[in-house]
Amino acid sequence: MTTTKVVTVVASNREDGLQKFLRAWIPAPWDELIVVEDGPQRSMAIEDGRQRPIHHFSWAEITEDPDVIDPATFSRRDSAIKMYGFWAAVRAGADVVIALDDDCFPSGLPESFIAAHLASLSQRTRWVPSIDESPTRGLPYFDHGTLPGAVANMGLWQGVADYDAPQTLALHRSGNLRHSFNPPAGNRLMHPQQYWPFCAINIAFRRELAPLMYMPKMGEGSPYRRFDDIWCGVILQRCCRHLGLLLAAGEPHIQHIRASDALINLEKEAPGIRANEDFWKVIEATPLDPAKRATPLTCAEAVATHLTSASRNEDRLTRNMTLLGYLAEEGTRMQNWCKMFRNAGWE
Repeated sequence: MTTTKVVTVVASNREDGLQKFLRAWIPAPWDELIVVEDGPQRSMAIEDGRQRPIHHFSWAEITEDPDVIDPATFSRRDSAIKMYGFWAAVRAGADVVIALDDDCFPSGLPESFIAAHLASLSQRTRWVPSIDESPTRGLPYFDHGTLPGAVANMGLWQGVADYDAPQTLALHRSGNLRHSFNPPAGNRLMHPQQYWPFCAINIAFRRELAPLMYMPKMGEGSPYRRFDDIWCGVILQRCCRHLGLLLAAGEPHIQHIRASDALINLEKEAPGIRANEDFWKVIEATPLDPAKRATPLTCAEAVATHLTSASRNEDRLTRNMTLLGYLAEEGTRMQNWCKMFRNAGWE
């Protein structure tokens, strides 16, 4: 075990896929594992004596959780249900929360995977070479200074890259769809003034960031699918910019064996592809007052309030009435998510 308590979250609706995941990650490199089964009841056999403690939840446990204000806050029949795992991990005392998809496997030693995520969340040098791995002229020889570590890190994927369905199909038709994607080595801080796609296949974040790890509702009862992590990332990046917190991407890498079908994904993604053109602009317009003391929770509350307001006041959204109604509902759901933290004593 590390001195930092690491809790990993995996959501799954495939018992065979979850069993392969559990076997691949032995010895378990984390302190505890949270499995969120995307179904009405716990039905998967997941106990493994070689794993560290496993906590197993389903829709039933989410509904019965006295800390949950409204179970409808959490997605069903979509990987976004892992958000409940974030809540459970923080409540279990996690210092760092890691999330993995059930089709992700180690690309090296499991313990090296955890160490690399923790390194990305640790202090790093203020000076870096102009070109990666090349000590270019002007780099100080002795004191490179220090920066605080990132508060969240997006690890990358070997094997199958995280393309959307149209890109996957286009690459397949052209004969350029590679199943041996090999991302560059290293880990870098992402520029706070730019947005970038935040993929939750392989992520780590510090516990204090948890209120901002809100994944908009997808799947059952939602018009959208497969944009939960992307839109979570937009909210996260907007608020971390305001808070002066750093985000990183790169190592550690995992081996990604895609379990989904591109044609099915195309049907799921189509409404979200259109909405994605506007969603980030709505979040960018969130009023965050630099004169007021801010925390991840207060920023999340500001976004929740703004989503409700935008659904009434954003004229450009009238061209997409589906998104307009969705934002109003998301404002309420996100407020309920924030109240869970308020009720737990967060500020």
